[in-house]
Amino acid sequence: MYIYLIIKNLNVMKNLIKPLLLVAVMVFASCEKESMSEELTTADLSAKASVAAQKGDATIAGIVVSFATAENVEARQFTLLLAALKYAEITSLFAGSDQYTVFAPTDAAFQSFLGDKSLTDFTPEQVAAVLSYHVTNGRRFSNSVVPKNSPRKIKTLLGPSIYVNSLAKIDTNDEDLEATASILVAEELFDIPASNGVIHVIDEVLVPVTD
Repeated sequence: MYIYLIIKNLNVMKNLIKPLLLVAVMVFASCEKESMSEELTTADLSAKASVAAQKGDATIAGIVVSFATAENVEARQFTLLLAALKYAEITSLFAGSDQYTVFAPTDAAFQSFLGDKSLTDFTPEQVAAVLSYHVTNGRRFSNSVVPKNSPRKIKTLLGPSIYVNSLAKIDTNDEDLEATASILVAEELFDIPASNGVIHVIDEVLVPVTD
């Protein structure tokens, strides 16, 4: 307001103030962009989570099926996740009313994990164990998953915990934060609301460390 009054009443300074303001804005924008590129803040995540916190119409199982059977082949996702759920016979777990948060690996993540193997090279119990390591109880949107500072410990249905840092990267079993996977924040594949929970898409399959 003060700058506006000065410009209005002192037209002589108009041509001097405008360049200064322009420079100030450019410097501020440059600094802000540099800061954002160095570290992911949770501001955008929290804003999206507050909107997405409303329950979706479909269950987690329904969302996985809809992605896996999309008419557009290029848009299909979760085909291997769906196959794993069916093979482990736990699809019904995500079709009910109990609330869960799922860190859902992409098809590419499963392909990388399996390599030359197939799901049938593992027992249904082994597959169920790996899948349960990607799930935690309750509806946890990004603002309660991605911390502002120290890594956040999240206990999984399997028992062992995962740790998420402020860059939305996930480490398994310990806090050394040698990231095992990342939530696909840049692609906006997080905070996908379901009627019985929420889905965050990740780029690697999480494997619990065993002794």
